[in-house]
Amino acid sequence: MDTMLAAIIERPHHLELRRVPVPDIKPDEALVKVAASGICGTDLHIYEGQFISRYPLVAGHEFAGIIVKTGAEVEGFAPGDMVACDPSIYCEHCYYCLRNRQNHCENWQALGVTRWGGFAEYVAVPKQCLHKVKSCSLPEAAFIEPLACVVWGLEQARPELGDQVLIYGAGAIGLLHLQMALRTGTSAVTVVDKRTDRLELASRLGAARTVPADGHEDHTLKELAPRGFSLVIDATGVPAVVEKALGQVQNAGKLLIFGVCPQQARISISPYEIYRRDLKIIGSFAIRKTFAQAVDLMESGAVDVLPLIGRTLPLTGLPDALEEMAAGKAPMKLQVQMGE
Repeated sequence: MDTMLAAIIERPHHLELRRVPVPDIKPDEALVKVAASGICGTDLHIYEGQFISRYPLVAGHEFAGIIVKTGAEVEGFAPGDMVACDPSIYCEHCYYCLRNRQNHCENWQALGVTRWGGFAEYVAVPKQCLHKVKSCSLPEAAFIEPLACVVWGLEQARPELGDQVLIYGAGAIGLLHLQMALRTGTSAVTVVDKRTDRLELASRLGAARTVPADGHEDHTLKELAPRGFSLVIDATGVPAVVEKALGQVQNAGKLLIFGVCPQQARISISPYEIYRRDLKIIGSFAIRKTFAQAVDLMESGAVDVLPLIGRTLPLTGLPDALEEMAAGKAPMKLQVQMGE
């Protein structure tokens, strides 16, 4: 175990698979053997040089695995434990951390974003990032991080009993939002997407109505909900979708911008409309102490994530998978699974 295979992004659009030393762990860290690591849109942004990361970097922040070694200061965990890993690392002493707004930590770091992450055979994980899992498989546990992001988004948007919810995007994130929104007591969830296979899956997972994004979706949605929807969620990260989503929010309703739009993107909105119709526009960045809730939700079976895995691949398949995602051809969630 002196060396391991790692997928290293040397610079934008340049990823190398090579053997490197297995990381040494500090006293407050554990060495985790990665079993499964989901490929996120943020990983693609990092690969394309459109995020805050510095290179060289091993990306991958949605991962789970098995502890093989613990540092002297790590208590409550032992070799052989199955764990999901919260990538977020907070300082807990800056302005925002002291106000319990850790996702805006002024010294924020994250495994797979600013530190080497899950697209490698082994990762050094700080003890505060470790969460045991027992009742779900490790491929399922790799979904706990995106689920924790969804939990944080919905904690801010706070759907109310009886709300009608509209979700743009039936990818893995949109379908996690669907399942969680149904758990909050909403009366019905409508999902919009271009792909009929994704809309069929949304129906199987509980969507009351699905609408194809065929150029006529605005008219169709107005027929379904003439006054609009209580809560509209964008899970596409497409600026044009975000812009028109506001028109589907009913008076005194909410728009949750969850998808990651390009940093330079701009949309046109009417301040008067926001004022006159009492609209609320809500952003949601990363995780704020919601990983433990997501572990409980996953372990209890409250969400079904296995249908969200479009394909599994070995670590050596990561370069092609990123290019496939960049071309918009990837099926649902792609997940790297490590062989024994």
